[in-house]
Amino acid sequence: MDLRIPGTTPQLPMFRTSASRPDVRLPTVVAFIGPNASGKTTLLRALTDVVDFAANSYLYHDYSMDAAFLPFMDPFMRTQTTRIEIDFDARWFGTEGPPASLCRYVLDIDRHYGHPRIAREALLTHPKGRPRRVFERFGDGRPVHVAREWGIRQSDQRLSAIPPSTSAVSALARMDMGPFPAIAQDLRNVQRNIVSFQPDPWRPDIASVVHFYRDNPNLLSRISEMLPRFDLGIEGVNVWQAPDSNWHLLFRHRGLDSPIYLQHESAGTRHLATVFPQLNFALEGGHVAIMDSLDSDFHPALVTEILEWFRRPDTNPNGAQLLCTLHNASILSDLEKEEIFIVEKDWNGVTGVYGAREVNDLRRNGDIHKWYRGGVLGGIPRFG
Repeated sequence: MDLRIPGTTPQLPMFRTSASRPDVRLPTVVAFIGPNASGKTTLLRALTDVVDFAANSYLYHDYSMDAAFLPFMDPFMRTQTTRIEIDFDARWFGTEGPPASLCRYVLDIDRHYGHPRIAREALLTHPKGRPRRVFERFGDGRPVHVAREWGIRQSDQRLSAIPPSTSAVSALARMDMGPFPAIAQDLRNVQRNIVSFQPDPWRPDIASVVHFYRDNPNLLSRISEMLPRFDLGIEGVNVWQAPDSNWHLLFRHRGLDSPIYLQHESAGTRHLATVFPQLNFALEGGHVAIMDSLDSDFHPALVTEILEWFRRPDTNPNGAQLLCTLHNASILSDLEKEEIFIVEKDWNGVTGVYGAREVNDLRRNGDIHKWYRGGVLGGIPRFG
């Protein structure tokens, strides 16, 4: 799946220049749409599980590759090697030239012996177009190879002590070696509502949400500014400690003589209150946010408003990127074709993904929602 904007595409404000390749543009919003059970969540889960594995697997005493990386349950494919490759911009190496390096993370998971194991894990940079190893390890017992410039000797016993079922990135970060602590922290900064081993989008409990706003007054001010755009009756939000010492998030409504507790608000307001901290963190720091079913409980106009936070340079000055799945097709009318990816599953259960820009004769100023509903783009439910 290639997110790069074709060179023939007009210069539009929702596209940003790659930090490592000035001649490449990328979308700040990537929206996946397709029928239920077409593989949209599975696609995002491949990203979030790899991020979690690389950043945290050495820290989890009960980390299980069996649960994190499920194979495609075809009689043949379930024993085959899974490969996941991700290309991205990274500011970890402080090299001369562009402000970031083009990196590729590679993870091969071998299943020939029953349980999954790491066959290969590597991080490569492309400083002059050719790949160069930051590190590489194989599943045959050899020590991890780390590039010489990080001052880590191959004879360092710690390289041989990395467990075979955990990421070398996570382990080397824990050992405070080379650039790996910064790499792991950047991966932890990826905001997501997909949690390993859980099938549904994650939402924190009410108490955790309240305490987070209590401890972050600036965030409370930000959502107080935003909420009137989502609910015309809300005039403000504040945190209050009850006589029983419990904390509550209270919403002041026009025309009401007492505030409303968060747990008594509409589903849309509750959803916004829980997801806003993650979105705001991504926007402020220029991080990636991966959100499954972003439009759940939201009116389409409100989803468009959230997407605009990432699409507009004034609200996204640091180039944060949002990858999300959507179900409401009407939202497509507010996106460019380079921001839309169609997810389909064939009769054999195999998921495929392609960009709307790959559909022939799809005009830029046309009604993408109409064309999608008419079957021109594919990726619509079939009945009967």
